[in-house]
Amino acid sequence: MLLDKIIEINKFNLIQKYDSEILSVGTSFGGVFHNHVEIAQNLKNKNLYTITVIIDVLNPKFWNNKKYTEKTDIPKQSLYNELLYKYFFAEFDYQVGNELYAKWLGDYRDLWKKEKTDKELDDYIIKNELEPRYKEKILKKYKNHEKLFKPQIEINKKRYYNLPSPLNHIDWRNPYDNIFIWEEGDRKVFQKGGSGSSGGREVNSRYIFGLSLINKIKPVKSFLFLYSDDNKLYFIKEFSSLTVPRYDIGSNYHLKSAEEEKILSGTNLIEWKDFTAWYSHCWYTIKLCWFDVSIVHMIVCWYGNQRYFQEKSC
Repeated sequence: MLLDKIIEINKFNLIQKYDSEILSVGTSFGGVFHNHVEIAQNLKNKNLYTITVIIDVLNPKFWNNKKYTEKTDIPKQSLYNELLYKYFFAEFDYQVGNELYAKWLGDYRDLWKKEKTDKELDDYIIKNELEPRYKEKILKKYKNHEKLFKPQIEINKKRYYNLPSPLNHIDWRNPYDNIFIWEEGDRKVFQKGGSGSSGGREVNSRYIFGLSLINKIKPVKSFLFLYSDDNKLYFIKEFSSLTVPRYDIGSNYHLKSAEEEKILSGTNLIEWKDFTAWYSHCWYTIKLCWFDVSIVHMIVCWYGNQRYFQEKSC
């Protein structure tokens, strides 16, 4: 049977009020499940649910606002040291240069350990290998020696992720945050998955496959949120059975195609368009076809700076 379904985003059902217990957890899970079958076997009798937070890109106008980002001064090496390495890798290509540098690290390691000073191992290479080659050339070219030797500062800006601790840690390479939560004794624990790293993709795939198996026996509730471009968390929808992003499933945790389709049958897989790509559009709709695997599409309407949300079944 072929079914079409569309979810459209409308301001009338986009709210900041939600049951705070949903995001209330104790700590991250300290154990390891080696595969999706272990997850299904160990969690099938637990009280568990998932949270997906779709992460919108921070509005550029907020990057210099301390309300939205945390600025950290990170010490950098001096311009002089940067130039020493620049000239070194200009003389030797990166492959040969890295091989030679690795040899020097081995040559000076024993002396560095023996002297037990505050110096870094690289300082020995700078003094004994790089400076004899390039110091004179650098000093001759750069006349402002005070600026040349002055330590540099790099300003790092980190966006705030305003979820309750300990869920407020995020790899900002992720366009979404998948959180798998269950009860262990008298407390709730969680694992996180995403697309930002190979480890995150593996955890994401393993848990989605495992919970999909459980979802065939008993429904696994899912909650969908949006983290907006101004760092606000909006509740979008609660699903009565497992609903997760379809992105990256199987990445770094591969199953045969037939087995993957069988496991995911009955699991709702959501897709959405990049919000920032549709600023100039009013309505953007995608119809989806439901076969063995059900899919829900998120649609965005932009009118000025206001997002509009509406749910619609076809």
